[in-house]
Formats: sequence, C-alpha cells, structure tokens
Amino acid sequence: MPNPPAAPLPDLVRRWQRGWGTARSLPEPTEVDGALRVHFGFEHRHDEYVLLDADGDPDTIPAAAERVLASEHTDWLTVPTTAPDKTALLLQEAGLEVDPGTETLMSADLDEHPVLDPPRPYRATVGRARAVIRVRISTAQGEEAAGGVMGVVDDDAVADSIVTEPDHRRRGLGAAVMSALAEHARRAGAVHGLLVASPQGRHLYTSLGWAPRATVLIARAPLSVGG
Repeated sequence: MPNPPAAPLPDLVRRWQRGWGTARSLPEPTEVDGALRVHFGFEHRHDEYVLLDADGDPDTIPAAAERVLASEHTDWLTVPTTAPDKTALLLQEAGLEVDPGTETLMSADLDEHPVLDPPRPYRATVGRARAVIRVRISTAQGEEAAGGVMGVVDDDAVADSIVTEPDHRRRGLGAAVMSALAEHARRAGAVHGLLVASPQGRHLYTSLGWAPRATVLIARAPLSVGG
C-alpha cells in the first residue's frame, strides 16, 4: 500500500503532468470530467485522460471511461489511486481493460538525493534546453549507454524516459542518470522530484530515496471495442 501523499493526490497529479508534459514537449492539456486530456496523436495512443481524483470522486471513472469507449481512436485512461483494487474493479465495471503491470507515482526531496557518478570508463554529459534537462551516459567509445530527461516547472522536476541499454545494465548507470538529473534540477531551482515508475524501475528509485505516493493504473477499451 503506497504511503499517504505529502500533498493532496490531485495536486501531485497536476504537478506531475505539468513536468511530464514539459519533458515530452506535449501540448497543454484540457480538463474534462475531472481528467486532464493530453493529446499525443499516435495510432496506439491518440489521447490520454489522466484522472485527477479517482479516490475522492469515483464518478469521474465511468465518465472518463465513456469518453475512451466512444472514441474512434485508441485512447488511454491513466488513473492514480491509493485504492488500486477498488479502482481497477470500477474501471472494469465501466467496460475498460486494465493493464496488469501497475506503475507507481513517486516523489523525492531533491536536496536529499544521493550524488553518484557513473563508474569508469563511462562519463555523463548534461544538456539543458529551457525547462528540459537531458543526461547522457556514454562509453569511452562514445556509445550511448543510458540516459534520461527531467522537465522543470516552478520548483518541481519530473523525471521521464530513464533508460539503460541492455548491454550496460547492472552497472549503476540508472542511478548515475538520476543523480545528474537531480543535481542539475536543483541548480535550476527545483526542490521536489516527481515521476511515474514502471514495475522494473521502482526498485531503482526506492534505493535512491524516492517514496511511493500512489498506484497508477492504465486502462483502455477492449480490442473488440476500441480497434
């Protein structure tokens, strides 16, 4: 069971979405029926609805599900919740299929983030374009081994797309990426870190002091309905 959020969950969700959208250069979302509608435009992910308060206002679940089911595209419904079993049941009752691999909304105090350099001969390079920080860890030959980004909005920094290439895993590179991102986000004025972790990534972030705040469920229309 996730720890109680340090801030109200709807506030955390809004702040995460702003930074995540910044990191991915997404358009500003529109708000409909208690959800943030984010436009991707991909065939497999046209629009994504991020529910703000599924726990406090469960009626937003069937309302958002109805939009997903009625869409002619493949839309996603993303639902942060501290009651995942109950929420998954409500999503299924509304006619959606819930992905089996749940994700986790996590937060961290960036001032307390550990500082970890990549092991030799790897080296980290950091670039910043406006509100987006990018870290690249490369081999001595210049091959990219790991990387990630953070979107900085006000005093929040949201990590996204943290990837270590298969041939370079289990060498501490993911931790080094996060360390460099956190350090440069602090320099940019960020205090709070937010991210949504995959099941595989949660162990890494927990080891670095990130705390779980909510489970994140992903739901879509059944293939027989949504194409």
